Amino acid sequence: MEIESWIKSNAVFGLKLPDGWFGRPYDNQHKLTWVADRDNKLILELDNQMYLTFTKPIQLKASDSEFIVDDFQQIIFVLQVLHEVSAMERGLKT
Repeated sequence: MEIESWIKSNAVFGLKLPDGWFGRPYDNQHKLTWVADRDNKLILELDNQMYLTFTKPIQLKASDSEFIVDDFQQIIFVLQVLHEVSAMERGLKT
């Protein structure tokens, strides 16, 4: 998968959502901990606590320093805060 090969050379990265950076730009670093590529969804787990679920079709673009998921129908962003059962969920569109 294109994502997994990009991650091998970019162990940590920043996260920019359609409505802006998650955390401080270029300061907050995240690690991909799990990937599932389904027929109509792409699910990425970051840091064992953040989940990005993209509704396909999507476009994947990779360069040396950026991996961009673009032109998706919808993204669901779920953050499981440590030691809390509840999750924060945001639905975003491109």
